[in-house]
Amino acid sequence: MKVYIIGAGAGDPELLTIKGKKAIEASEIIIFAGSLVNREVLKYNKSAKVYNSANLNLDQVIKIIKQAAAEDKNVARIHTGDPSIYGAIKEQIDLLEENEISYEIIPGVSSFLAAAAALAAEYTLPDVSQTVILSRQAGRTSVPEKEKLQSLAQHQASMAIFLSVQMIDEVVDNLAAEYPLATPAAVVSKASWPEEKVIRSTLGEIAAEVKKAGIKKTALILVGDFLDSDYQKSKLYDQKFSHQFRKSQKEKKAILVVSFGTSYPETRKKTIAACEAEIANNYPDYDLKRAFTSGMIIEKLKRRDNIFVDNPAEALEKLYREDYQQVIVQPLHIINGSEYHDLIKAVKKYKNKFRVLKAGQALLTKTEDYFELADTIAAEIKIKDKKKEAVVLMGHGSQHAANSVYSAFDYILKDKGLANYYVGTVEGYPELDQVIKKLKEKDYQKIKLAPLMLVAGDHAQNDMAGEEELSWKKRLEAEGYQVEIQLQGLGEYKGVQQCYINKITGLINES
Repeated sequence: MKVYIIGAGAGDPELLTIKGKKAIEASEIIIFAGSLVNREVLKYNKSAKVYNSANLNLDQVIKIIKQAAAEDKNVARIHTGDPSIYGAIKEQIDLLEENEISYEIIPGVSSFLAAAAALAAEYTLPDVSQTVILSRQAGRTSVPEKEKLQSLAQHQASMAIFLSVQMIDEVVDNLAAEYPLATPAAVVSKASWPEEKVIRSTLGEIAAEVKKAGIKKTALILVGDFLDSDYQKSKLYDQKFSHQFRKSQKEKKAILVVSFGTSYPETRKKTIAACEAEIANNYPDYDLKRAFTSGMIIEKLKRRDNIFVDNPAEALEKLYREDYQQVIVQPLHIINGSEYHDLIKAVKKYKNKFRVLKAGQALLTKTEDYFELADTIAAEIKIKDKKKEAVVLMGHGSQHAANSVYSAFDYILKDKGLANYYVGTVEGYPELDQVIKKLKEKDYQKIKLAPLMLVAGDHAQNDMAGEEELSWKKRLEAEGYQVEIQLQGLGEYKGVQQCYINKITGLINES
């Protein structure tokens, strides 16, 4: 005689294991958790005597088992999911051992696994979470103090919460102490049953969605970034990853250098191409690729010069189709403005298509970037008489919040002792009007104009140095200043090229 403690699976009778099915077939007595186990599993032994444990207490269950033992009859004790998880089997095992009754535990498919299948989710996504927490909200059954949901939430791991949907408000309150309210959340009711119901939401909104759906029991709450997040591909099927069954292949690596672009060939060669060449020299193990963000420039080069340049999405798609595994995307942007954020959106769409995909930041991102650029400006754009001469730098400007970079850089120039260096923008604030007001506070006679842009393209050659009435050159001359032009884009300066290289090195060295 033997008692088989069987996990029947989450609900779908086909999730019952073959071993569990054989144990049911070999038993004369079946005791099943009728409120949770699908009755379809009973069809595997229609001749057995069946008891519904939902109507029994522990003593009554053991009494039935002891009687079966006396009659040398096998017992199939059928639990929902896997009996080791909230199955209350330990107290039964103790009594079986006390009565010297033989038993065997047959594992089953837990509802947290069926719920993940319903959501097409993986709990252990690389670089997202490698830990799964199974727990419950304290209620009629207490939870040890150190295992309260609020404490467990500190890990922000993948979490599956059992037996708690009727207390969804308390669950959310406890988790929200550590998880952001925007954290992805889901509730799966009756996972794998025909009447399965799935709700996807966020931690902040899941309670309302659950109440609206009328879900009050037999449901699992899932919380964590594994439900909706970028991730790194697993090493398991990585071409470079060797194990005893497969030899690795050398990875293809690329650095995609992204800029707005320019249709002026001479400055393109001196700035964008110069930066690319310096990057290629420093990273010989990486193939260098180019992309422009300006569709207008891409079309102009194609039509006028028969030069074909990809936009970022096209470049990433090509890298994917050419089987690159590691891709570094380094923008040559000056600020993290709208162009930069559009680039990041494009990159994120390809996050899961490469083993490694990292995006760098614009030239002026960290505080030290500003000071390094100030040193470069001081070394490259010089004046002879600090009392009579000033430098005016033309930045592009933006309606994006990142436009504040220009004012910050102006402040840092002054802090570095470059009191006669001024920053203005052509499409943002401060404009030339504000710069002229500052210039008039001093007795300057000569102004050196230089672009605070990667390339000395259309804005630099026309809006800054052009001969039209509204150019910066002509406006400053109209104010009585002698104007000298230094028509060099930032990309020509070795200090700026080195700054981009440092950013790429930081990305490559990240763990």
